[in-house]
Amino acid sequence: MQRWSAPSGSGYNGFQPEFNLDFGDLYRKLRSDFGPAARSKASELADIEKEIEDCDAELLWLQSHTMFLRTHRRHLGEYRQCLHSLMSPIRRLPNELTLRIFDYTCRINDLTSGKLKAMPALNISCVCSNWRNLARASPQLWSRIRINLTMMHIDRQGFDLLHMYLVSSQQSPLSFEILGEKLETLEPRQAALCAIVGACSDRWKELTVSQPTFFKVLTAQNPTNFPVLEELSISSFAFRLPGSLDRFQFAPKLHSLSILTFPLAKLPKSHFPWNQLNILTICSYSEEVKHLLDASSDLTELHFCEWADGWFKQTPSPILASSVQTLSLTVAAQTQPGSESLVDVIFASTTCPALTSLYIDRADVEDIYERPWPQENVLGFLNRSSCNLSTLSIKSVPLSDLDLIDILTRLPSLSHLTVDDTGVSYNSNGPITSQLIQSLHASRYNGKSLTSSILVPQLQSLSLVCSASAGVSDSDIMEVVSSRLYTGGSTYDSAIGMPFLRSVLLRFPNRDVSEEVYSSMKHLEKAGLRAVVITQGRVLS
Repeated sequence: MQRWSAPSGSGYNGFQPEFNLDFGDLYRKLRSDFGPAARSKASELADIEKEIEDCDAELLWLQSHTMFLRTHRRHLGEYRQCLHSLMSPIRRLPNELTLRIFDYTCRINDLTSGKLKAMPALNISCVCSNWRNLARASPQLWSRIRINLTMMHIDRQGFDLLHMYLVSSQQSPLSFEILGEKLETLEPRQAALCAIVGACSDRWKELTVSQPTFFKVLTAQNPTNFPVLEELSISSFAFRLPGSLDRFQFAPKLHSLSILTFPLAKLPKSHFPWNQLNILTICSYSEEVKHLLDASSDLTELHFCEWADGWFKQTPSPILASSVQTLSLTVAAQTQPGSESLVDVIFASTTCPALTSLYIDRADVEDIYERPWPQENVLGFLNRSSCNLSTLSIKSVPLSDLDLIDILTRLPSLSHLTVDDTGVSYNSNGPITSQLIQSLHASRYNGKSLTSSILVPQLQSLSLVCSASAGVSDSDIMEVVSSRLYTGGSTYDSAIGMPFLRSVLLRFPNRDVSEEVYSSMKHLEKAGLRAVVITQGRVLS
């Protein structure tokens, strides 16, 4: 048998076999040698035993060396990974851009959640020393705080956490969300926490309070100076006295208010700076709203919410909201007994000649909404207002495709359209149907020739969420998109007198779609179109 030798050039100087294993000669002797000749092999046997011991020792050394090599290789891999990390693009970002990303991420820090991921400022500061230094040098990241008083798992350590956030925020203006369910009285720890927040009233920039009990404790020290307060949201409060908001009369930057109700008939007695408001959210409507609109002459955004404690009643004649540019309506299935429909009341009782954006959605999508769509009031509102509406968003509100088409024919200036049929029953009819899709086509055949569509001629952005709609053809949708596609250096098609579509978002939460039909979406960005298709949570393009 040939003896083992180390590979040429390997530099291996370890164990070398010395014994030549000639099995052919050994087998011959086994068949023929007996007596003294057999006993003469004793010394050879001793040499073999010694070489076996040498083999065992070498095996142990090789096993140890193999383990060392495997460990060294693992360490090399880890070192290589660290080098790749050291060279990663995120490390080449300037600190200014990194801080912009951090600022976007740290929208709110929920200190009572008990979860690190709900406190992004603290989470970021735990990644590495550089991020920690950046976070510590950015007080605005620590200044957005949410506290849920009825779900709080906060002890002495939790108060230390709040203290750490307040210290880290330095003198940055604070945004607080004090949330929780309705409580008649607060426990000592809850009241103590509210007292800490209340002591910072001169730094409040945004304040959201969900319950009157919380607000009472927050303002127990009767603060009256709010130099940086910009937004106040106390939308579950039904104020009954005209002076209820007078403590905020010295809030020179306050421009946004959200409340449930207010004694509007006595509004002239109020010292609240109504004339500063640009944004107002309120959960009631009656003839006295005129006093509010007169006092808030700079109001540009008006939001109405149909909450259970709200009250809505049509006025004898429409009220003029001359400066309102954005009107938002949030409807609900459960309302106060005797209250009229929010959509009915607003469209029958309001005129908005400066309106450019209209948003209608539903708060309780899971509940059954049975109020009929007030098509006549809507058309009357559009005719009275004679506004150049550029944005229309209708979500989770039942109206027929024909009603929607009728509305769209009266909005030649519309450029952004969003329709979401989530929570809408199609037993009767719904907004997103083949007829609606086909009527959005840029050109239609009238029996003689192709004509420009009269429906939404200025459309540049289309968003459809098809949750309940059935029978809508994927190919029809793609034909509409293709018919309005940007294809050249201009954003305007002079041949048919309309701008090109620039953005499309299609969502199908409850059904799969034809990937073959939408495959061309991947290439549309080259033609100037931002296109996204999402089916059952999966992004196709």
